[in-house]
Amino acid sequence: MTIILLLTFAQGAHGLNLDPIWADELASVTFMGAFDPPYSPTQVIESVQEYSPDQAPLYFILGAYWAQVAGWSQFALRSPSLLWAVIFVAGLYRFAHDVFNKRTALFAALLMTTNSFVVLYFHDIRMYTMLMSLGILHTWLYWRLAHDHRATRSAWCLFVASAALLFYTHNFATILFAGLGSYHVLFVAKSRRWLKIVLGWCLGAALFAPYAPYVIAGLQFNQGVTANPLRTSDVLELFLYLLVNGASFLWLPILFIGAAALWQKRDPAVPRLAFIALIMVGLILALNWRFGIITLTRLRYFLVAWFLIAILMAFGLTSIRHWKPAAVLFTVLWTIAGYQFLQSGEVISYAGLMARDRQYPPLQDYVYALSGKTQVLDYLIGFSENDRVSRVSYNSSHSTSDYYLGTQLGIDGTFLHSSKKRYRLEQDLRDIMKSHPHVLLAHDPSDVPLNYAGTLAIIEEAYIPCTSLVNEADLLIRKYRHPVMDCDRLPAPIDYDNGIRLIDRAARYDADAEIVQALTWWDVPNAEILDELNISLQIITADWQNIRQIDRHLYDSIVPWNVIELPTDELTPREYRLMLALYDREASKRIIGIDSSSGESAKILPLLTFSVAA
Repeated sequence: MTIILLLTFAQGAHGLNLDPIWADELASVTFMGAFDPPYSPTQVIESVQEYSPDQAPLYFILGAYWAQVAGWSQFALRSPSLLWAVIFVAGLYRFAHDVFNKRTALFAALLMTTNSFVVLYFHDIRMYTMLMSLGILHTWLYWRLAHDHRATRSAWCLFVASAALLFYTHNFATILFAGLGSYHVLFVAKSRRWLKIVLGWCLGAALFAPYAPYVIAGLQFNQGVTANPLRTSDVLELFLYLLVNGASFLWLPILFIGAAALWQKRDPAVPRLAFIALIMVGLILALNWRFGIITLTRLRYFLVAWFLIAILMAFGLTSIRHWKPAAVLFTVLWTIAGYQFLQSGEVISYAGLMARDRQYPPLQDYVYALSGKTQVLDYLIGFSENDRVSRVSYNSSHSTSDYYLGTQLGIDGTFLHSSKKRYRLEQDLRDIMKSHPHVLLAHDPSDVPLNYAGTLAIIEEAYIPCTSLVNEADLLIRKYRHPVMDCDRLPAPIDYDNGIRLIDRAARYDADAEIVQALTWWDVPNAEILDELNISLQIITADWQNIRQIDRHLYDSIVPWNVIELPTDELTPREYRLMLALYDREASKRIIGIDSSSGESAKILPLLTFSVAA
């Protein structure tokens, strides 16, 4: 069992950094507060109710607390799902051991952790491994309470708590309760213990009652909006296909061995578990028939019932005479089929939008490579085969690139489509450059995007290159900046009393051209006040004589950034300062600003000190 648990861990750990997060994972990190941390439980609940009101909030609340400790990397956020997966497989062994025996438990755990579809969720930033872990825990507790006369107070408390936690984890926990409840009503002897179990379920539901109206309202709101639902017969066919790792021929030995096992060994637990599993699967199929809830990418809803079928398969393999050769051969075929199913990529197409999102660039590699090398105002331009990477997701207020660039690096950026035919390259690039006087250009030198050369040409028309921030065989990232700016300079904002912010500025003196240039980069929260404001650039002497001055309306091609030039051809040789003032032209009143780099507060602030030589 130690080997099986290590295999479980290895299966999940392999995917922690393998692929960029996909759409549903992006929703999860949004609910947890990745874009505005830290989130309190109340804020998590509000976020869930805004973007996915039919979801239960417990997984996201725990994730928000975990991220405050472990950080917001995909490795950190996916790790709890791996932990829940290991707990689930361990719980599966414990339950199957108590119901049957050790060898059935071992094979059930092995079949579960080598099922290629189930393994996909061992590293997913979603609640499914948590749902399975709590589900196996609750089922094990129920079985002990219903069929074991020894019942401690702690067992009863765990039974109620696990019921409540299941409700707060996922709506499909009700499928598990339906299966256990049906079995409990029809086949368990009515007694005082029987009634206490029912009361325990009622108490668990009562603990969920304060949140239930929100989930019910969300379900009513989303009813009938599922796109392209599958026919119920197709759902069942695909479920059976995924159960056997995409190798349908394995159903022949499963059915044959299962029939032989039932003939040779009549265990009353087999029909009991089979009944519960049939109720659960049948209810899911009935819900799909009535409401059309399952699409090609939502077969994960069956995970709540998966463990019961794995246990029944394992019982068949380990209960026939001379079981070892058959079990070993079947396990080998099963494992090979699962590996091939996973490597082919076909199984990915049944697990959400993971398949499409695999077309994204290796975004976490960008994060690792740029860590500690970026500044807050940097803007990254990359390339992707799928332009959804920079598009706001349907169940979030942000995009995947926002998560990697914004949350982890603290910068902004976008990923252009790598095909010339599908992107309005020049227009979109010029829009970006109108808002950012310096950019980072990233690409894979070993697989140069089709529109990389065109992008580079447009950028080099106005900007000059700095040294490369990242220069690796499969990733090159270079900074390009306006000639007025230095490559390694730090942002130097000025905050004005009226709420306007000069988010950065740069200036230089060109002795050969006899000009001084000033680049100002503005953030104006209220566009209505633009008509009221002017900026003034002044060249002054050490004794505060104004030698040269130019005034501009703030709205006159100045926002968000612009370069203004002042001639110095007639200045006498001496030292000068270039000063900046923001003023209300109607009231003829200068606005006080605070220079963040020097801490100076004044109505006119220095941008540059320069000397004119003789």
